[in-house]
Amino acid sequence: MAKLDEKPYAAIIGGGNLCNKAAALHFLASRCDGLIFVGLMSFQIMHALGLPVPPELVEKGANDAASDLIQFARDKHITILYPKDFWCTKIHHPNQVEIFPSHGIPDGWEPVDIGPRSVEEITSTITKCKKVIWVGPVKFRFSSQYSNGASKLTGMLCKVSQGTCNVTVIGSMACKAIAKVSSSIFGLNMVESGSAVWEFLKGRMLPGVSALDRAFPFDIDWSAAYHDPAQPLVVDIGSGNGLFLLGMARKRKDLNFLGLELVTHCRDSLQLSGITNGYFIATNATSTFRSIVASYPGKLILVSIQ
Repeated sequence: MAKLDEKPYAAIIGGGNLCNKAAALHFLASRCDGLIFVGLMSFQIMHALGLPVPPELVEKGANDAASDLIQFARDKHITILYPKDFWCTKIHHPNQVEIFPSHGIPDGWEPVDIGPRSVEEITSTITKCKKVIWVGPVKFRFSSQYSNGASKLTGMLCKVSQGTCNVTVIGSMACKAIAKVSSSIFGLNMVESGSAVWEFLKGRMLPGVSALDRAFPFDIDWSAAYHDPAQPLVVDIGSGNGLFLLGMARKRKDLNFLGLELVTHCRDSLQLSGITNGYFIATNATSTFRSIVASYPGKLILVSIQ
């Protein structure tokens, strides 16, 4: 089962191009308790906070977008973390590697990986979370051969995913980093198409999803389905014979339960039982879930997938 309101909830954000992803970052900030920047976008955040940043790492025209995000997070009491130190190499002597604080990278040096203090701070934050999403790579412009920070981050996420933390990893580079560190990815949610997720987070309707929604529209009379349609909703995808949902509906009168199954014979049992907080729909949830849930007048609090 995947709870939609697990807290604390943190987003680890890698990659660059903050301007293009500003809407997605605002969406994450509206849902999460903390934003943790680990890639090129961290320099735009630092720059907007007034910290010294190597000019070549500042994204042109991104200062306003970064400042707006910081203010939005402050208004929502959302924590923003950025690397406090970096592994750096000397530009003309790439074999020379040293650690510098993020606000004190000397001229002639370039960051190639997050430093140990940054990893420690991220670890301290993540180990307290119940839900983590990692989207975008821990990668800087010159850092293809340096991945110690990314390795430690992936190892930490693999570890917390074995406990009570729900971890989702998005993007091909992040998924590959996880695969290198751990031979077992059980407990991790892996989504390789990072670009599609970024577009979704921006609020844009993906063409495939839009086509499915148009093909399978649902218009449900929720007042006829439930005695109190304003109660929080629990959706059970793959409800089978419906016994699980019926049992839960009897135990939790304060919740409404909706079962989705390709073929369902549960409605007769529902009517005979006298349950008024349970309902079944014969449908393919892959194509109709959004359409069905979008019209529900109450709050969706839990989705179980059998």
